[in-house]
Amino acid sequence: MNTRGRRRHIPTVGRTRSYARTPAYLVAATLLLLAGCQGDRPQEQGAGPVSPPEPERGIEDAAGLFQSAVRSGDCERLRSLSFSGKAPGDDARCQRLLERLEGFEASATARYGTGGAVDFASRRRAGTVVFVLGKDGSFKWTALLGRARGEEVVGTDAPRSARLDAVASSAVKALRGGDCDRLAKAAEGVLPDPRAPATACESRDRQRAKLKRDRDAAPERLGANSKVAFYSLLPKPDGPYFTLVLRVEGKRAALQRAFAVPPRRGSSR
Repeated sequence: MNTRGRRRHIPTVGRTRSYARTPAYLVAATLLLLAGCQGDRPQEQGAGPVSPPEPERGIEDAAGLFQSAVRSGDCERLRSLSFSGKAPGDDARCQRLLERLEGFEASATARYGTGGAVDFASRRRAGTVVFVLGKDGSFKWTALLGRARGEEVVGTDAPRSARLDAVASSAVKALRGGDCDRLAKAAEGVLPDPRAPATACESRDRQRAKLKRDRDAAPERLGANSKVAFYSLLPKPDGPYFTLVLRVEGKRAALQRAFAVPPRRGSSR
């Protein structure tokens, strides 16, 4: 698997059979028997193996929609494209962000499984927008990272010294055990708000129960660059599916957040 991401610029025929006629009393008895069996077991609606969800729209589409929303100056459009549906917050905060993003131009995109990154430049700053797959099958923005003008993030390699796999495994252990303070401690010096992953962790009781049911569920790397790494996590038997986003800062990394969506049901393609 190419874990650096991919860089881009902006009829069934039936057969008829004949059967001997079955007496009506046997038909009725069979139906009653089947009805009784159906009542004795749980419904199988939604049953079947689960697998990671597949994007219905690409990261390039997400970049174009984000750019269009920023240029329109419409906060509602921008919110609708975020994973939470609420970012960047109230109108005052949104307007401040739009001012900083005036002249937004996407320059490069990369998809990392159910994660993505888009490098951009505006009149005031250069940066990278982080995306994850939403429940509607499209990529949703979750964060904006700063970078120096001329610096590239898309297409770069993650530093080996960041020990990304170990950080991801430790984060999953903390999420499963409810050790939210561990996430905050690990985020010190990496995230602007180290308490952010802990706060999200504290409100995840139902998802924590799912992780406890499948203690073999482990994060798998989807891809990474010099600023952000993406991991998948799918506890059996029924999910949810998580995209874990790790922020990378120099030689260190920390969980930013685990984004949950329903898994895909049925056989993997």
